[in-house]
Amino acid sequence: MSHRWHLFLEDLKILEGMWEAPTRLMTVFQEEDKYMHRGWVAMIDRENADLFEPFEIDDPEEFRNYPDADSDSSEYDSVDVDQRFGYKTTVGTAAARLELMGFTAERCRREMANFFRGLRQWPVYEHAVGPGSDLAQKVTDEEIAEIGLQGYLKRGPAWMEENLTRLEQFCLRKLEIFFDGDLDHRLLIAGLLDRQDPQAILRLDLSDLLSGGAFKSTDQVSTQALEDLREETASTGPIIVLTEGKFDSRVLPRALKLVRPDIAGYFKFLDFDTTRAPGGTDKVVANLKSFAAAGVMNRVIGLLDNDTAGREAIKQIASITLPNHYSACLLPDLEYTKSYPTFGPSGEINDNINGRACSLEFYFGLNSLRDPKGVSVPVQWKAYKDSVQDYQGELANKQYVQTRIDALLTAAEAGDPLDESWEPIRLIAQTLIDGARTR
Repeated sequence: MSHRWHLFLEDLKILEGMWEAPTRLMTVFQEEDKYMHRGWVAMIDRENADLFEPFEIDDPEEFRNYPDADSDSSEYDSVDVDQRFGYKTTVGTAAARLELMGFTAERCRREMANFFRGLRQWPVYEHAVGPGSDLAQKVTDEEIAEIGLQGYLKRGPAWMEENLTRLEQFCLRKLEIFFDGDLDHRLLIAGLLDRQDPQAILRLDLSDLLSGGAFKSTDQVSTQALEDLREETASTGPIIVLTEGKFDSRVLPRALKLVRPDIAGYFKFLDFDTTRAPGGTDKVVANLKSFAAAGVMNRVIGLLDNDTAGREAIKQIASITLPNHYSACLLPDLEYTKSYPTFGPSGEINDNINGRACSLEFYFGLNSLRDPKGVSVPVQWKAYKDSVQDYQGELANKQYVQTRIDALLTAAEAGDPLDESWEPIRLIAQTLIDGARTR
C-alpha cells in the first residue's frame, strides 16, 4: 500500500513525499479546494473503518446517496487518480496565497542566488555538483537560479535529465542542494509558479494517504495543517512580550542580553517607539485579547507591573479565555521593597510596596533609586482600586530614575561587571521563562 502524496502543476508532478499530508504545503489550499470521487472515498472510508476501526462513519450527508460503497472495490479501480481525493486550485490563487504568507518568486530567486554565492566558499562544492566549474563562470548566480527553476519543470514527470542541456543540469543540481533538507518547499513552489498560466491547476493528490488510513475524507486536512503550524510557530517562533509602556520595552531587551544572553534572543518586545502604540495596563489586557482574536500563533506574555493596577489587570485576565500559549504575569516580588519610603495623606512611612507600586524602575537595584543626596526616591500613593481594595503607588520622580537606569545599562554594556544589584533582572528573566511555558 502506498503512503505518498503528489503535487502536480497540470499533469506535471513537481513534488512528492511520504507518510503524511505535507503540513506547510497544505496551507496553500483551503477546505473549499477539496475534490473527491464520492463513491471511491465512501468505499475507502468504509474499508478503513472495517479494517482498522479508527473511527465510526456518522453517515455524513454527502455519502447518503452512495449505497454502492458496499460493492466490490474493483468497481472503482478505473477511477482516474486525479479524480479520487485531494485539493486543487488555480496557479493564480495559489500564488496570491503564497505571497500573503511571504513566499514570492522574487524571494525564491534572491535566497537561491545568495545561497549560491555562499557555496563558492566551499571547496567540496564543485565535487558535489560534478564536473563543469567552467559553467559557473558563464552565468551569474541570479541566472543559475532562473535556469535551475526552468530545468526543474523541463525535466518532466519522469525526472528525465536527458531532456536538459549540460548547463540546465548544472543549475538544477545547485537548486537541489539549496532545497535539500528541511527548507520550506513553499519557497520552491512560489518560484516554479512564476510566469505560469494563472488559470492552470495546482493539485495536491492525497488519495494514497486516504486509502492508507492517514485520515478520513471528511477530515478538514487543510484546516488541521494550519492548526499544526500554529502549534509549531508557538513552539519555535519568537515569544512576544507585551509590556505597559515604551520604557519597559526599550530597557528590558538590553537588560536580558546582559544577564541571560543565552535566552534573550527568544523574546520579542512590542515596539512602542516605532509603532507609537499607546501604553498602560489596560492596553496589555486589550492587546492580549486582540492577539488572541486575530489568531496570533506565537507564544504571548503580558508582563505587568507588580503594583495595584497590575493585580487588577491579572484579575481581569483570569476571567478571559485565552489560548494555552498565552499568559500574563506580574513582575516578581523584591526583598528591598518590603520596606520602602512612601508618602500620602497619612504622611511619610516605610511600607511594603510589593504588589502595590513596583514598576520596572525598582528592578535595577537600590542604587538606581537614590537621588543626588543618596536618599531613595519615594513612592507616592494615588488612586484607590476598588476591585483589589488597595491604593496604587508610583515613584515620585520616575524620569530621574529612568535616566539613571539608562546610564547603568550603558555602563554594563561597555563592560562594567554585573554585581548582586542585577539579581532582580535575573528574576524577571526567570519569570518570562516560566510564562513562556504553555499551560
